[in-house]
Amino acid sequence: MTTPALYTSMIARTDTGTPEHHTHAATRTVTRPATLDDFDAVNALHERCSLDTRFARYQAARRTLRFAEFRHLTHPEYSLTWVSHPEDEPEQIIATMNLVRTSDASVAELGIMIDDRWQGRGLGTVLVQYAQGQARALGYASMTAMTGSGNVRMLKIMRTLGPPPPITTGSTVDITVSVE
Repeated sequence: MTTPALYTSMIARTDTGTPEHHTHAATRTVTRPATLDDFDAVNALHERCSLDTRFARYQAARRTLRFAEFRHLTHPEYSLTWVSHPEDEPEQIIATMNLVRTSDASVAELGIMIDDRWQGRGLGTVLVQYAQGQARALGYASMTAMTGSGNVRMLKIMRTLGPPPPITTGSTVDITVSVE
């Protein structure tokens, strides 16, 4: 099967044909496209994260992903997924981020989870801004994210991208921001 044009246009390639890695100087991390080979490391990230962090990401207390779920998240027809690691520890996945296609072709759903020890360092902001740029390059008009109404960090990050999220009295907030 050929790689969909969506994926090849999104991932810049080097002369050797390997995916481009994005270094974030402020956080001293590298973000790169996830592959199926990252499955165990991504699940190790899930296991290290607190219940609060996993709940903030999934609105449930998930400990791991099933392989079929990860395959879906890394399949370019459905989703694009990135992983981040410290510059000097490429095997230590500290964050994962997804842009998932939705039923509305102009909207991508954003998902992000960061190791508890790496929260509060600016990595979430860097990753969400990176996702916004990728969504724009892919032709999306907006990104949407669902988070808990008490997830102050995610609400603050999303506010930096656009208008403030709606005020809600429920347990979750759906936030949509323009990528243009």
